Amino acid sequence: MNTARPWLDSASSIETRCAGLLAVMTPAEKIGQLLQFPFSCSAGLTTDERTRVATGRLGSAILAESAWAGGGTAIPLQADALNALQRIAVEESRLGIPLLFGRDVIHGHATVMPIPLAQAATFDPDLIETGAACVAREARAQGVHWSFAPMIDLCRDPRWGRIIEGYGEDPVLIARCGEAVVRGFQGDSPAAPDRMLACAKHFCGYGGSEGGRDYDATEWTDNTLRNMVLPPFSALVKAGVASVMTSFNDLGGIPMSAHRTLIDGWLKREQGFRGLVVSDWGAITDLLESGVAADRLHAAELGFNAGIDMEMIADLYEDAIPALIAADRVDVARLDDAVSRVLRTKFRAGLFEQPYIDPELAPRVLRRSDHLETARRLAEQSMVLLTNRDSLLPLDATTRAGQRIAVIGPFAEARKPHLGAWCLDGRAADAKTIVDELRRLAPALDLRTADNTLTDDMLAVAGIADLVIVCVGESSIRTGEAHSISQLRLPPGQEELIDSLGALGKPLVVVQCSGRPLPSPAAQRHAGAWLLAWHGGSESGEAIARVLLGLASPGGRLPMTMPRTTGQIPIYYNHKRPGKLRQSPHYRAYQDSHDTPLFAFGHGLGYSSFSFSKTTAVMRRGLPDPEIEVSVSVTNTGLRAESTVAQCYVRDLVAETSRPVRELKAFSRVMLAPGESKPVKFTLRAEELGYHGSDGTFRVDAGEFCVVIGADSNAPLETSFLLA
Repeated sequence: MNTARPWLDSASSIETRCAGLLAVMTPAEKIGQLLQFPFSCSAGLTTDERTRVATGRLGSAILAESAWAGGGTAIPLQADALNALQRIAVEESRLGIPLLFGRDVIHGHATVMPIPLAQAATFDPDLIETGAACVAREARAQGVHWSFAPMIDLCRDPRWGRIIEGYGEDPVLIARCGEAVVRGFQGDSPAAPDRMLACAKHFCGYGGSEGGRDYDATEWTDNTLRNMVLPPFSALVKAGVASVMTSFNDLGGIPMSAHRTLIDGWLKREQGFRGLVVSDWGAITDLLESGVAADRLHAAELGFNAGIDMEMIADLYEDAIPALIAADRVDVARLDDAVSRVLRTKFRAGLFEQPYIDPELAPRVLRRSDHLETARRLAEQSMVLLTNRDSLLPLDATTRAGQRIAVIGPFAEARKPHLGAWCLDGRAADAKTIVDELRRLAPALDLRTADNTLTDDMLAVAGIADLVIVCVGESSIRTGEAHSISQLRLPPGQEELIDSLGALGKPLVVVQCSGRPLPSPAAQRHAGAWLLAWHGGSESGEAIARVLLGLASPGGRLPMTMPRTTGQIPIYYNHKRPGKLRQSPHYRAYQDSHDTPLFAFGHGLGYSSFSFSKTTAVMRRGLPDPEIEVSVSVTNTGLRAESTVAQCYVRDLVAETSRPVRELKAFSRVMLAPGESKPVKFTLRAEELGYHGSDGTFRVDAGEFCVVIGADSNAPLETSFLLA
């Protein structure tokens, strides 16, 4: 045991080590632990930063050049630069407290997985966890201790650019995906050399930004907040997530950076969260612009007393907290609690035992073959086959061997856009193109390409083809933070291109590579097959080629509703039913459009077909601790071995408050051989049958419920049971 520094004794409990270290820290050293500063491996430290690190007055570094790193190209990480920085903290400071290195490792590192929204389309938490573990292994090998992911914002507006970072419109799906990422990132211990700390963000309500405008106000009701927005955060706290990041938005008149009721109250006290709460970039200072803070001292007071432990981008806390304590506007106990949360996180990450990076590790880890394989599998399982008229897909290489196939469009030979936004460490050169992979996998096919910057070249090639594959989509810089759109449609010219190709009368396959579910009237009119391939990561080109050729099946199901038009937003499956419909059986929500979505939540086709038997419900136990077993038999009625997603939806017919017309409560991916049948069972308990009522407390009502296990959210609620 190190008697001079007993907190270095790894045999002691984390709480004992935290208390011992806290007891010998000066006020300046305590406050230093709450400060995070931006660090670029190429720029290095300023003289002031070096002094502050050496004197223990900075506790964390965010490895980014600016708040806009997610929309551009980041400076690569360098082991020698990070080790040199860490040595100053560990070997020159009085107490030797290591720095915590954070980076926006959102959906990939050197190996880039599909964007999170695409991963949600897999409805496969186990595969998502495997992908997250690959990402953690690579990032930790390059010195990243802490990733600012997963994003578990509930979002109903695909215009919002940050939709790509989350998991869609359903709280259960969001929670299951978020839990998978936490398990993948943190494993049994985030101190392991191939794991890192996770961060649940953005707390909370950010996904409801009005008009899809980033950073805008949100107006979630308390009922929606408790029943839809907050449950994923509760689930991740139970899953052991190490940290939570607060959001930029104003929620009902209170900016989240000052929302004491939700941060200190709901998150820390009600949920018992003992981890670290960090602000988003400069968000506490933003309270001045929001008009709720009179000056910088007031802004720091609001943020710190609300429960934000660490200030991302040290701007206010260092000068303000001593003054606030002196003026009795901040309690010393609050300071010690915040510091303990930071120290606990560092001990949990194993930084006191292993603060440095092994420079020989990264070459053995980055882009390992199993990582690439996982990225490809995730991309294949995420692709949503929206339509497939007359079974145009898959393309049989033998049957099509003598035909001319045009592969055209802006994504036919694209690389970088496949990586998606918030991809700091993936290289465009490592991404594969759709055309190259089709040629590699099916060399006998007569593939014709064109200059994809000129539509007349593309039309000329398509005009002599027997079949046309047009690869459309949006650039990765059209998505992500501060990159929202006002109209939900393909970028300019692409609708016209699809219309012109449709006019040729050739069999047409539309491959759509986008960061959101973008409707395309032209694809709906003309495409024999329409494949939503998302921004699928560095292995996307190979995955798309394999799916087109039938070497893999498209496994995705929509994680959020695809509207017909922008004017339908917000449109989501788990909505409430208007009472006036009782008197208006022929009611039309819009006089100029359908009120139904183009494609429903959970929709997705494959290359086989499946049938679901009638759902049965058996009550094993009634109130107050209910247990209902629901089951179906799923049969593969097609000719190909394939998986489908069994989705369980429930409706509470009469409740104390109005309830959604249906809610997803469970799901399972089922693999079946041709002609094979399997039973699928789910158990519904209080968590699935209850809700937060008008007084905010959780309740389960007696009465009638409807339930179905089916292929998507349009499955009829054909079975009922009485809960008593």
